[in-house]
Amino acid sequence: MGDTGTITTTNGAQITVTDTQYGLPGSIVVHRGVVVAGEVAEGDEVEASIDAVRRDRIRRNHTATHVLHWALREVLGDHVKQAGSHVGPERLRFDFSHFEAVTREQLSEVERLANAEVITDAPVRHYETTKAEAEALGAIAFFGEKYGDVVRVLEAGDKSTELCGGTHVHALGFIGPIKISSESSIGSNLRRIEAVTGDVALARIEEEEDLLRRVGDALRATPSGGSGEGPTPRRAGQGPRADDRGHPLERGRCEGG
Repeated sequence: MGDTGTITTTNGAQITVTDTQYGLPGSIVVHRGVVVAGEVAEGDEVEASIDAVRRDRIRRNHTATHVLHWALREVLGDHVKQAGSHVGPERLRFDFSHFEAVTREQLSEVERLANAEVITDAPVRHYETTKAEAEALGAIAFFGEKYGDVVRVLEAGDKSTELCGGTHVHALGFIGPIKISSESSIGSNLRRIEAVTGDVALARIEEEEDLLRRVGDALRATPSGGSGEGPTPRRAGQGPRADDRGHPLERGRCEGG
């Protein structure tokens, strides 16, 4: 997924860039966009500005796919392999091989492991090496990619080493929280998870907490299961209340120890 942003000429014309892709790999980048102000002519001097917020979200989601891949293999087994992915600014999608539905408990453990790795804030390294050296390092190749003699290796902290290009965060802590939003089947022995990260994950958590509060208000209960109305009223004929050790409580008496 290419960058977006704006290109502004010295005479004030402006282009909204909607996509960027390589025209020639490694040398020429093609910018696609719409002129929204003024006129643009060949030879104009311009200044390009990237949508930094969008790019940072893509960075987070991209590196998060690698952390999730590692966590899935830890929880489900080494047979798990990446089978496709999509990384956008709002969410990530990760397809992988697995022979049965992932349970809620397993998903929770995957999410817990991934976030535990993120908060280490371990550095993320991106470098080029030979394919043979990458294989010797144990780097995992992504599904559907074609590799030459020189490859790009991504080390996402100490746990994940894979072949991957594209843009990534400089340290795992920049990903922020990872929240898995769904898991489903997409074919025989193929599963898909979708997740959000960073500020998008925080917004999702806030929405869920707000919903939980509103449900709690409707049921007159707190999310932890307690009552919002104070102690439960006692019915006639019930014995005296007891303390945590089972001793009766007497009105107007308080003892320490």
